Amino acid sequence: MKKYLFALGAIAVLAFGCAKNEDFINPVFNCDCGSITWDGVSYPLQMAEWVQADTGNFLSRRYFLTADIRQDGENKPHNLSIQLDIDSVDQTVHFIPADELYNLFEEVNENDNLLPYRQYVCTNGVIDLSPAILGGEESVVAEMLLREVVGGDTVGFDIEFSMDFTVTIE
Repeated sequence: MKKYLFALGAIAVLAFGCAKNEDFINPVFNCDCGSITWDGVSYPLQMAEWVQADTGNFLSRRYFLTADIRQDGENKPHNLSIQLDIDSVDQTVHFIPADELYNLFEEVNENDNLLPYRQYVCTNGVIDLSPAILGGEESVVAEMLLREVVGGDTVGFDIEFSMDFTVTIE
């Protein structure tokens, strides 16, 4: 009798315990907050955020951006993360390297077994801001030339890069 009850319980678990759900579709995370152009191809941003870079200066900004720059045929993650520091948004145009603005571009490409991680810096560029000093939408547009950084030195050829994004200042 116990065998029959056990078998009946196992059948009930198998029949009712496994519910058929729709197939999982991984969502694409885009913030609709801007785009970058990397290596001649435009990509939407997944994230654009900011923090106050200098606690003593409410006009300072540190922007963080992320984009999925995966190319056709790449099935593993390939992302570009950007950090850009602005001393003060009271000046709307900034030139690199004249302003000595901190910038860092990190490429993580799990499809590249030889160089899965690379860093770049801007060697020449212009940043145009539409600041939101009292809050609201702040827009940033930039045209830059990047170079890869290896061992603290810039190497290789110039890479044309541009970006435009908007963040909400509260």
